Amino acid sequence: MAKPIPGVDYWPNQSEWPSQNNTSQENLSPARAMLKQVLIFILLFILMQAGWQMVRDDAIGHFIRGTITIKPAVMMIHVLTPSVAASALGNQIVAPGGGLVIKIGCEGVEALFILIAALLSVAMTWRAKLLNILLGTGLIYLVNEVRILILFYAFRADKALFQLLHGTIAPLTLIAIAGLFYHYCLLKHPSIQLNDQDQTDTVLSPQGNPTHDTQP
Repeated sequence: MAKPIPGVDYWPNQSEWPSQNNTSQENLSPARAMLKQVLIFILLFILMQAGWQMVRDDAIGHFIRGTITIKPAVMMIHVLTPSVAASALGNQIVAPGGGLVIKIGCEGVEALFILIAALLSVAMTWRAKLLNILLGTGLIYLVNEVRILILFYAFRADKALFQLLHGTIAPLTLIAIAGLFYHYCLLKHPSIQLNDQDQTDTVLSPQGNPTHDTQP
């Protein structure tokens, strides 16, 4: 390394410029960014779950299970199979031959909370976050309505199939679709995959001006 001249600002040769290729920093930064994202996700999910626990047995919970969930499902049953003569009664689909009761946990809110917490925990513009949350909410709602319809017809046709769908396949499918939508958001907004740091290495030129060494 060249020896600095007294009284003269020393600018190293380009080969001696500071570089971001510090192994420890590169290893720590992504890990810390990921840890931060995970902690934010967990905190947001816990807060949403806690808030839901406070209102799920009140008018809001009954409104979601009854008006928002059951009534549209009954309307679809009337379209698909008018002869079933299904009707909505609170959180129940009542029909001759077997109906369905939408209990706490069947509204799809857990999958929705997972998706919202995941979207809020990544680096994304608030406009993109709100847009994706709205789209994701609509998607989870539609998928959950389809799930209720499938469970309704499965219960009337085959109780064993209903148990399999209700206990395993349907919940996992709902969470998987939420995960696929989140992955779609990552692909649609690649900038959200950036860490808090820039993806460029900023160094000083011999003239004292910052230059950017863009990583491929």
